[in-house]
Order: sequence, then structure tokens, then C-alpha cells
Amino acid sequence: MRKIESRKTTVVLAAAALCMTAALTLNGTSAYFTTYVSAGGSHVVNLGSQTEIHEEIVDMVKRVSITNTSENDCFVRVKVFYGGDLKVSYQDKSGGKNLWTFNKEDGYCYYGPILPAGKSTEVLDVIIGELPKDFDKESFNVIVVQECTPVVYDEAGNATADWNTVYTDYQKAAGAGEEADGQ
Repeated sequence: MRKIESRKTTVVLAAAALCMTAALTLNGTSAYFTTYVSAGGSHVVNLGSQTEIHEEIVDMVKRVSITNTSENDCFVRVKVFYGGDLKVSYQDKSGGKNLWTFNKEDGYCYYGPILPAGKSTEVLDVIIGELPKDFDKESFNVIVVQECTPVVYDEAGNATADWNTVYTDYQKAAGAGEEADGQ
């Protein structure tokens, strides 16, 4: 009789240990699926500000302006990417107001004032400098990425830009029914 009770106790303890192990494993498995899930496709995220970039190339100068297409004021900035040995410089076309400022530390050009809803920035010229001898002018590529962030206010009521909440909107190519924009 003692062997049967001992065997029952062993079976019960083993079952309890198995249940506890299963319970611990279940949380780990659940965490794995919530942490390592993948998704496909895209969806537009709107943080209250939305902008549209306008670019034009004239004689190795890329002319850039940004339009605030949302109903909210925002701050904007642009960053230029280019390959090879190209040298670029920036020229603010605001008629001496110096509204665009280049920041050497992060490589962005910031538009100084708040960009009101429905308004556009002054033009920023991205000037492509002296080209290498065998450079093909027809195939150069200077990419301008623009970002916007909603206007936020500090404790004193001053408008500031919180670039940690940058809104970037990549839409499907024009062939899918929408324009491709970096905002």
C-alpha cells in the first residue's frame, strides 16, 4: 500500500512539474510570436502633418520646395543624397531672409520658420559643383528626402520641432494608383 501511495505521489508531482514547465514555455512562446511577427504591405500613417516635395532640375541645380498639404502647421527639413565624387552646396532663394539653414552635424537643411498649413517653403537650390572629367551628366542622381514634424509647444508655450516624431510617408508607385513621395 505504501508503494502505491508513493507511486501516486510521484505521478502527481511529475504531472505538476510538467504543467509548470508547460505554463512557463507558453509565455515564452507567446512572447516569441508577439516579438518576431512579420508583416507586409503599407499603410499611410498621419501624425497631423503632411507635406509634398517639388523638385526641378535646371543646369545642374536641383530646385527644391516643400508644400504643407495638411490642415496643421509643421516644421520641415531636407537631406540630400548623392553618389560618386559629386560636391554639392546649398543656396537659400528667400531673397536674403536666410530661411534655410544647413546643419553640418546631421546633414539636414532646416526651414527656419513654421510652415503654415497650405503654404510652401521658399526655394532651396542644391547646386552640383565641379564634375569629374568623364562624368555622365545625363545619368547623375541627386536624391532629396524631406521630412516634416508637427509643431509642439514646450512648457513656456514656445513652438519647437520634435524630430523624434518624424512623419515619413512612402506611398506606392504611381502605377498602383498613388504617387511615390518621401515626406
